[in-house]
Amino acid sequence: MKITKVKLYVHDMQKMEQFYVDLLGFTLLERTADYFTIAVGESRMTFEKMPSKMPKQYHFALNIPSNLFQQAKIWAEEHVGLLDSEGQDEVYFEFLKAYACYFYDPEGNIVELIARQEINPKHAEVNFSVEQVLHIGEINLTSDDIQTIAEKLKKYAINPIANKEIQLDGLNFLGNYEDGANILLGPSGRLWYFSDKKAVISPISIEIDEALQLNMDEEGQLKLLQL
Repeated sequence: MKITKVKLYVHDMQKMEQFYVDLLGFTLLERTADYFTIAVGESRMTFEKMPSKMPKQYHFALNIPSNLFQQAKIWAEEHVGLLDSEGQDEVYFEFLKAYACYFYDPEGNIVELIARQEINPKHAEVNFSVEQVLHIGEINLTSDDIQTIAEKLKKYAINPIANKEIQLDGLNFLGNYEDGANILLGPSGRLWYFSDKKAVISPISIEIDEALQLNMDEEGQLKLLQL
């Protein structure tokens, strides 16, 4: 499974474009009055203006080369500053064999840089920039109907990593370990790691393998469309 495209909703398009394009350096692929799209390695991410001030919140991770984690941390600290937890600004996930660090964007979305040690390739460069981002490695789906959504995704072979049981009150990593990409399915109200932000049911569109589109509405209901 690869996360090929993601569409998130924003309140202030200008501020978000300045952050992702001007400050961080992602390539702008398209811009209209209602949305803009950037290249995220092999993936694409679109930020679309919301028609209202309804609450929303996203978390996504960007896969980076396995050998550039410390360089990526320095780059992130210089550009935006890192989030910390109990005095630590990084974490190692044993079940993913991955190092990760986190920062906020202007609308409080939690951005993660993740270096999967067994999956992500190495890069010859000694310095880090967004040009070394590989693709989107994680994206959240927040809903209070976890079981129903898990069953819908199961029909398309999107299952919990390592065939774990679905946790109705916790965060579920869906997708194969070997693919280096996961959908994070969890309920609203849970606190995001390295953050004081609570998960909020939010509209989102996720394209998988250029073949399947996951469309969640503001009520947390999911519709799947084969492309």
